[in-house]
Amino acid sequence: MKFTNATSHPALAFEGLDQLGQSFHVVVMRQTYTWNEQGVLILADEQDPLRLEDELTDPNDLMSGIVEESDLAHYKPKCDVIIKGHAYVPTGREDQDSFNASIRLQTPDYIILAEPNAATKYAFVEQSSRNTAQDHYQAGQTLIDKTLTILSPRYLLNDSIKGNAHYRLHIEPMPSKVSLNPNTSFGGYSLIEDNNNALNYINKNELIPEDKRHGIKLNPHHGVIAYLQDDSFNAAGTGYCSPIYYKYVQPQHIQLSQVHHPDLLISESIVNQVVKHKLDYDRHNRLVTGFGVRAKSHPERTKLIGEVNEAFIESGEAYPKGFDFAMWNGAYPDQQTSLLMGNEWLTLTNLCKPDTKAASIDKNGNSQLTLYLPETIAYVALASKNAQTMATELPLRLDTVIISPDNQKVNLVWRAIIIDDYKPRKATLFVLNRDEQQTLAAQYFTEATKVIRPYEIG
Repeated sequence: MKFTNATSHPALAFEGLDQLGQSFHVVVMRQTYTWNEQGVLILADEQDPLRLEDELTDPNDLMSGIVEESDLAHYKPKCDVIIKGHAYVPTGREDQDSFNASIRLQTPDYIILAEPNAATKYAFVEQSSRNTAQDHYQAGQTLIDKTLTILSPRYLLNDSIKGNAHYRLHIEPMPSKVSLNPNTSFGGYSLIEDNNNALNYINKNELIPEDKRHGIKLNPHHGVIAYLQDDSFNAAGTGYCSPIYYKYVQPQHIQLSQVHHPDLLISESIVNQVVKHKLDYDRHNRLVTGFGVRAKSHPERTKLIGEVNEAFIESGEAYPKGFDFAMWNGAYPDQQTSLLMGNEWLTLTNLCKPDTKAASIDKNGNSQLTLYLPETIAYVALASKNAQTMATELPLRLDTVIISPDNQKVNLVWRAIIIDDYKPRKATLFVLNRDEQQTLAAQYFTEATKVIRPYEIG
């Protein structure tokens, strides 16, 4: 298939396979936006390239965690909404040791005033619910509504008595901002280097075989690693301490996580449950949270991969038995939603600097930033190798929204699947902005649909 990108945005076409081994084509496009004083997204002068591999928090540290995944997913059943950057303490509340941050995604309120006056071939011009010229008002729906609690830095300090570890909680003042990288959520790993005396007391079956230790290098700061155990829910997190590490090393301090569900905050009791294998699965699952990417190693995500066993490895099949394409959705489940239209709006609370463009401060000192997606439509014009098959248009679906308030940037990733049965010969990618859509719609409707947004009222 010949692919032509008729847009100013980075895009790529590549082939994929489904669970039955049937091939298809994927078209993916990444757009880069900033926003104006009203919070309306406008195209950035510089467009970011497609992300061809996962982005680590620290490229030199394999355990630092992923903050953004590759754009080369074959298919995402839902749309990921991801926040990168920091949470910011509310104005005037710097002396408190916790605050809330939140994200809300809503569809716009709108009035339908559209009456078709001609047939249209374009797939993106919907005919449904437009049979009359009578006004129809529909209130916006909330698609995502998520609040997390941000804690000030805190540690468990070791007050050992006669070799028995005893920890007390130490709380530090709240900084002006807290990172949203995976390391501020619960999780992490326990590591013992081969020069540590604790190895003399640990069962050799729990250690890495000596002939394999030199092959393990997680970051430049580590020596030869003899023991390694991570939290599969989030190996990049903070607060996890394995039972063996806790018992034989008795660390002088255990740094605790800062980002939590409001009703499940980190405590010494939770750490004790972890080191005694008594933290139940559901609480562990809820304890690991954030506004960004959920680790690929997370049990709830790995089970979507299916059965990876010796039979699969030797089979040469594209996917294991039971593979679910939902594995490609990297956001936490409460930040996944049905695929978006591109006209929704987001409200971020305490997830941007107070002086960020378009942000406001409420009476409680919370910074609020409302961003309006740009009502863009992306589609590919397709021509088939089969002369009897009509040319058609296929819309791209918005399946990833990445908001980076610190950089005043939003990335939108669009994707389309072209089935091989169509026998595509040529695919040309187009994008229509809001003004171009209105011009086109005027050819087919006596009056266009009106989207009502708060900044336009009054």
